[in-house]
Amino acid sequence: MANSSQANPDPLGHALLAERLAGIPATLAGMLARGPVPLSGRTLATQRFLVTGTGSSEAHARYLVMLLNLFTDRAAAYLPLSGFVEPAPGAFAGKTLVVWSQGVSPNAQIALRRRREFSHTVLFTASTPAAALAAGKPDRAALLQGLLDEGNELVEFPLAEEYTTLIRFVGPMAGYLAALQFAAQFPGCRAPLPSPGQLSALLDARAPRDLLDAMLRLPSAWSGGFNLVTAAPISDFSQNLACKFMEGVYWPCPPISDFLQFAHGPFQQMNAAPKPVIFLQGGSAAEAEMVDRSVRMLQAVGLAAFVVKIDAPPLYSILGYEAALNDLVFAVMRHLRVNQVEWPGKGRDDLLYGFCPDV
Repeated sequence: MANSSQANPDPLGHALLAERLAGIPATLAGMLARGPVPLSGRTLATQRFLVTGTGSSEAHARYLVMLLNLFTDRAAAYLPLSGFVEPAPGAFAGKTLVVWSQGVSPNAQIALRRRREFSHTVLFTASTPAAALAAGKPDRAALLQGLLDEGNELVEFPLAEEYTTLIRFVGPMAGYLAALQFAAQFPGCRAPLPSPGQLSALLDARAPRDLLDAMLRLPSAWSGGFNLVTAAPISDFSQNLACKFMEGVYWPCPPISDFLQFAHGPFQQMNAAPKPVIFLQGGSAAEAEMVDRSVRMLQAVGLAAFVVKIDAPPLYSILGYEAALNDLVFAVMRHLRVNQVEWPGKGRDDLLYGFCPDV
């Protein structure tokens, strides 16, 4: 009789995840080289967007809101998916709905079922009607085809069917570039796309050695919780950076603080219950000063501080942080032999994950 390792050569899912990680540079370079599919006139005419998503898609949704608000003349707001269950009457009139969902999850469909209350709908997804049919999901295929038949828009980004493991690496990275390509098509957009060289350098980012060594040497110092601190606007769309630790190694999701928020409660709490801190530092002189002040503040009270530095503007630095923390989480995952195929609570989340009431 074959033993379990012969029956399944990758029982923890680590080989599959290594393959996905290795494919990210080519995947994103291909997106950049191909360019986006041109947006419809209805999308380009939109003045007000309401954007939603959950899981790693929340970060993409919030990133797009930032791009539209700060780099175009359009207005956008983020609304969590539960806000679509019982919305205020007339709340959606005259707006374009933007839904982010890599796999068109049941929860994302709550918002999509409200699409006729909006003037237009855009769905960012890795799925298509044909792909959903091929995956044995005819209901999802019908939903997607219905969206297209009504004149709405699908914006594809990789990776379709990124399942088997709990954590996703490709879709979370590709979604940011898809958002940039979307926003760049609006007249007067001040958010240029990265060059191939810039993109390559960002995707080469790795976790600093002192941080990697600290997590591998004493994971128990981190598994009880730690903090992430960064500057705006990254602090508003860095949810997935924190979620990597929750989904990758099943540690508590670290709270995220803006640098100037950090001294208004989090620092004081950490003096009562010491925990390590990871600072995300971008390329500006202002961020360098805030990191210096923060690290000195922690060192003065004997708390551990680590810095992940990405020398790029906030428009792009999220891709470097993603790459560096992917490297970190995957190394810890392998070190601890975390099972990514049979994750805790697998198959027991449908009361909420499958929640999609009729509207």
